[in-house]
Amino acid sequence: MPIGWVQWYAHETDIPVFASGNQHLKSECEIPGLSEAERLWNEVKGEEYEYSNSEFENHIKPRRRDGLRLIRALYEETFPDEDFRFIVVDDEDVSDLENEGPWTYYTPWDFVEAVESGDFALEEPPSDAFRNEGVPFNSTNDPDFDHDKEREIRQIQEEFRTPNSSSQ
Repeated sequence: MPIGWVQWYAHETDIPVFASGNQHLKSECEIPGLSEAERLWNEVKGEEYEYSNSEFENHIKPRRRDGLRLIRALYEETFPDEDFRFIVVDDEDVSDLENEGPWTYYTPWDFVEAVESGDFALEEPPSDAFRNEGVPFNSTNDPDFDHDKEREIRQIQEEFRTPNSSSQ
């Protein structure tokens, strides 16, 4: 999936986008990742998230499925009256998560094909949302390029602090 698409969905739509596998996407796309999800969990629950299905103790970071479970738990805990659909686009097959609940798994190439063919409910990002085979349009070679990496996480934190309930 072109990085420009990730950025466009994250910044130009109301779709929350997290980096659950490759944490380099956090800076490349200016999106939150697992450490931000853990921090939000701590804010919502007042406790550290327990990775019950992971070999976390033996690794630097949790396995992908467990990071995805954290993101799902975060939304379900914060918005208990809402129904969510979670889409995961990853080159690692995590399709077994579909048996656990509201997950739909796509490989990056299948996701792009589904969006481009209109078989998926999301609109295709405009052609100027990316260039150079997926390099974000706002990329720069300037090492002093200053962007607010925390902007997206602040927006998500605000959403979690003021949950919208379907009963309101």
